[in-house]
Amino acid sequence: MGEKYYKVVFVYPDGHIEEIEETFKEGLEAKEYGNNLLAQVANTEQFHGGADEEKRNPYFMIVEVKGKKLKLVFESMH
Repeated sequence: MGEKYYKVVFVYPDGHIEEIEETFKEGLEAKEYGNNLLAQVANTEQFHGGADEEKRNPYFMIVEVKGKKLKLVFESMH
């Protein structure tokens, strides 16, 4: 059936989506990685500023991968 692992999918303020290449054995590791990335992006956005109406709050999702099955297990959106 395949080994289970977790991936982080990040949604940036401009709306583009990135599937992070790194995989994690534990969901908690993926969540910590996503939270760190979220903090970095938030700091970068504050630094660059701007009042672009198209921007939204960044967030991330954690996807559990088991064989060919994908399951959304966490979404950081508030």
